[in-house]
Amino acid sequence: MIIKKLTMHNFGVYADTNVMEFTGNKPVVLIGGMNGRGKTTILEAVLLSLYGSNSFAYTESKYQTYGQYLKSYVNKKDGTLESFVEIVFSMDSSDEEVYQVHREWDAKGQRVHERIWVRKNGEDSAFLTENWPMFVESILPSALSNFFFFDGEKIAELAVEDTSYQMKESIKAMLGISVLDILDSDISKIITRIGKKISSNQDLGKLEELRNEKDAASEELKMLDEEISNLEKQKNKLVNELESLNSEYQVKGGDIVEQKHDLMQERANKISALASNQEDRYEIASGELPLVLVMPLLKDIRSEGEVEHERMLSSLAIDKIKDAYAKYDKKNATTDKFITFMQNMVGDDQSDNIYNLSDATLYKVGMLCDIGLVTAKEQVKKLLKEECKNQKKIDEIDGYLSVDINEKELSDLFKTIKATEKELANCEIEIEDYHKKRSSLSNNLMMLTSEFSRMAENVLSALEAVDSDERVVKYAHMAQDIIEQYKIRLQARKTSVLAETMTACYKKLANKKNLVSHIEMNPETLDLLYLNKEGEVVTKERLSAGEKQLMVISLLWALAICSKKKLPVIIDTPLSRLDSAHRESLITTYFPNASEQTIILSTDSEIDERYYELMQPSVGDRFTLEYDDEEKTTSLTKTYFGWE
Repeated sequence: MIIKKLTMHNFGVYADTNVMEFTGNKPVVLIGGMNGRGKTTILEAVLLSLYGSNSFAYTESKYQTYGQYLKSYVNKKDGTLESFVEIVFSMDSSDEEVYQVHREWDAKGQRVHERIWVRKNGEDSAFLTENWPMFVESILPSALSNFFFFDGEKIAELAVEDTSYQMKESIKAMLGISVLDILDSDISKIITRIGKKISSNQDLGKLEELRNEKDAASEELKMLDEEISNLEKQKNKLVNELESLNSEYQVKGGDIVEQKHDLMQERANKISALASNQEDRYEIASGELPLVLVMPLLKDIRSEGEVEHERMLSSLAIDKIKDAYAKYDKKNATTDKFITFMQNMVGDDQSDNIYNLSDATLYKVGMLCDIGLVTAKEQVKKLLKEECKNQKKIDEIDGYLSVDINEKELSDLFKTIKATEKELANCEIEIEDYHKKRSSLSNNLMMLTSEFSRMAENVLSALEAVDSDERVVKYAHMAQDIIEQYKIRLQARKTSVLAETMTACYKKLANKKNLVSHIEMNPETLDLLYLNKEGEVVTKERLSAGEKQLMVISLLWALAICSKKKLPVIIDTPLSRLDSAHRESLITTYFPNASEQTIILSTDSEIDERYYELMQPSVGDRFTLEYDDEEKTTSLTKTYFGWE
């Protein structure tokens, strides 16, 4: 099934007639629009066109009647109060079967009357017009439309709860198992009707009584599952409410009030550190540090002192040489010339000594220049840096403490948080109690089913020669037993295939491919089980919010694959609450392969220019929803936010 065209006339925010034609030969259709501009309205238009009052968009809405639902979508801009939606689709890409479904209504009176006509290959079809609900159920049952038309926010909700009762029932419908439940129910009705005729048979009466107990236990278990599902929804609502309250408490300064004592203590510590820092600087300043100001002069003194020291050593050396020469053989003329040379050399450097530094003093000046002043300078720099850091922290704490906080409002908010936490804890305890009760009921049902099967076998063996009614009962019970066994085997086989398909889909999407190695589905409860490479269970709490959403998408993808129905996929706000890594995975892996036609309704922040570039090779058609603030209406342009 491929959608060719969608027309909306005076529908929701779409005034006049708006036509979306899908002519591209690539799988992805990208429809962009800001929040509140009519993206979800497009999804509702598709569902309404196909299913009318059977659309889950209506059944899950707040409206009590279908007429109220239709009237709420009438755009009153042109004053006609008339609306229609129309969809054109083909069963495959060959266009051999093209269907056109048109629904129109008006809001002129108290009651709303819907009119529908259907055309096949351009010709009016009275049969399809009269029997459209039956026909559309044969190509895409409304109970399964959730798997093909869904929104990201719903995925985010499903991600935080266990497999819900509604999801399990939908999975059964997708796998064809619910048909067996209907068959079993119909056979039970036959047994009940005939059982009244043959109630004189004591064994059959006991068998019927046991069957009623089994059915009652099954119904009680079903109702308990619904209660657990409702409690899980209540729990998730409380979790979101608590998260919102904590966020508000923090924004209004709750953290500052709680940390006020610690902040005051930290401020006192920083002030003390600041004073200690200043004392250290004063101590350094009272020593050699001021000499840093005359560092060039000290270097000159050192240099001059070294020259004077060398000059003094040279003079001493000459004196020693003279003394030695007096005792030496005077006939050696060469030695005489050398002494003369040395005297001349020393005599040329007969500058007056300025500093007359001793060896010890010259050594101290050198150490002062090379180590002492450099060390003092670095210590002061370090102390100044620490002082700046401490002062900055003091200013920061003063800023926190100066915030104007309404402590009464915070106190009331804190009480609300504690009350919500208590309500959440009670809800979790109640859920746990219900799960214990469910386990007990499940065991009781298994016991009753086993006892019923044994007794049925005994009774059936004694009914070989009875009349036709009793034979009907006999074979009806046999059929029920066969259905029960067949359902278990069929469900086990199909859930196994579904789990393997879901594992493959998840591995294509997930980044942490080593975290979950395999996914299994309990064939009886339809609960999902995540396993790592070692076969150990990976609890749902260990998965991130994004990974949980990928699990739900993988399940939807796997169900679409296992259904073997080639149907379009429509996704509203697809990347809700996903991080960048998981967004890129969906864009490059899921969207191009989800279906032969994948229609994506997105904002410019979900699929921005970077993600748009990644999607380009798979995008066939592009639309942008342009909103007129003055007219309060939306129109269509054939581009995606003007990006090339």
